[in-house]
Amino acid sequence: MDENKSTATTLVELSNLAGESDLEGSTENKPDKVAIRRDLEAQLRPIQEYATNVMFDPKLDEGLYLIGAGVRKKSVVKVYAVAVYSSAFVLNSASSTTALRAAARTFDASTPTTSFVLEMVYSASAEKIGGAIADSVKPRYSGSASDIGTLESLIVEGVIKKGGQASKGTTFRFDCSEEGVTVSVDGSVQGVADFAGMGSAFVDVFLDDNAVSLTLVSSCMDTWSNPQGKAIAASLLDLDELEDDVTTAEEMSDEETDQGPRLEEVESQLSPIQEYATSIVFAPTLDNGLYLVGAGVRKKSVIKVYAVAMYSTPKVLLAANTHASLHDAARTFDATSSMTSFVLEMVYSAGAEKIAGAIAESVKPRYDGAAIDIGRLESLIVEGVNGIGGQAIKGTTFRFDCSREGVSVSVNGVEQGVAAFDGLGSAFVDVFMDGNSVSPTLVDSCVSTWSSVDAKLMATTLTELYDEIHRSKDATANDVEVEVVDPDDANEIKVDPSNIAATKVEVRQETTTTTIPSAEYNRNNDNIETLKRNAPPSKSKHNLLKK
Repeated sequence: MDENKSTATTLVELSNLAGESDLEGSTENKPDKVAIRRDLEAQLRPIQEYATNVMFDPKLDEGLYLIGAGVRKKSVVKVYAVAVYSSAFVLNSASSTTALRAAARTFDASTPTTSFVLEMVYSASAEKIGGAIADSVKPRYSGSASDIGTLESLIVEGVIKKGGQASKGTTFRFDCSEEGVTVSVDGSVQGVADFAGMGSAFVDVFLDDNAVSLTLVSSCMDTWSNPQGKAIAASLLDLDELEDDVTTAEEMSDEETDQGPRLEEVESQLSPIQEYATSIVFAPTLDNGLYLVGAGVRKKSVIKVYAVAMYSTPKVLLAANTHASLHDAARTFDATSSMTSFVLEMVYSAGAEKIAGAIAESVKPRYDGAAIDIGRLESLIVEGVNGIGGQAIKGTTFRFDCSREGVSVSVNGVEQGVAAFDGLGSAFVDVFMDGNSVSPTLVDSCVSTWSSVDAKLMATTLTELYDEIHRSKDATANDVEVEVVDPDDANEIKVDPSNIAATKVEVRQETTTTTIPSAEYNRNNDNIETLKRNAPPSKSKHNLLKK
């Protein structure tokens, strides 16, 4: 097919769709737009970096488009090939280096992310490659030097995990956004250096006047400033804008029916995690609505003792950008994050006293309370294991629900009781999440699972739905208000016998539970249902939750 004709045809179709988008029923054109985007993207081609022969795909999985590819050299040594990916808006700006750089580093709705993919062609140690990239960002970044240290440590940690050497073929990916820079090594997300301005500074390393790869800048210009490139870029941008316009129109016209994703729909997209060292699979949610954050293994020397998974609220998922923020969110119990749970599955057999003692010993140095409190936790574990024969054999499961009230212990699904001591829940979280975690692989799994762009979007959606549900519950809690009156004012309760349905209401700060008919309470002087009952001497009002 002639490419110029193909592009011209696509532009005509886009023009027709734009004219039809204002008409009623324009949503029927959605399949056409999908087909047009598919045809457009089929015209995109990979780029082979000529100095290294490294090939880069025309598109990344998030819908970012390949702009150009180049090489990074130190003297005559080729260190790595590099490609830059970004939005259709950036493609359209590649007519000059100034416009390209401005578009790629300015993060907004049209360009939320600009990504760089590096493939090593020369072997370098973790510290060497991490330091070299950090040194390039440092003079371009106006923030704290410690922020650069975070970026460097993410690179170093990623390379160390694969043996400490960034050998030929090792790939790095840096997703730059308004939030900072997400670092991946060989496809594994290491975390986010989440500092304002760092994303733009990283873009400058490759696209400013002192770019470390001049061939990358030249490739971007050559690829998208010719007539064919401009036509495809313009078509992609028009399609993006058309879809945005249609989406906005649909949101405005469908306010009554389109209430956004349901919680069940979002949860269905979550996946289980298989702990790689033990092959144990953990479900993506627990029965009380907690979400799987990550999974790891607990070892003693070379012995794998148990696999462990952490579950918590969407607030904790959202905080899993870094180890520090994850730890803080998981151990801080409040209205938005009331519980963090750990599920342990044994892969090595241990006696009741042995496994209980090991867990208790891990909690003890992290807990400020009395030693007898730790003893209570230990006894609950021992009692649970004794209840199944005295041996925590392979496959035995423990569950520890940590909250402000303390730690609830379950063995093989049977609740043993609660070690109800203030601060014990946070101390238990610290066992697995602090700087001396008994399972570093659990921490790594949590951060790598939830720090990608897609995962952060999922966590944000879950957080919004979670907050909406709790706002709804709060509103329900205010539906029934009972006034507790002084016994001097009244001695009985009068109700309308026409009300049949009864609602059980628990009056806080009292020892009795009263069943009263549900009714509409109009507090006018002329038309009022008066509720009179014997009550404590003090006068107060209680907002009650409908049961």
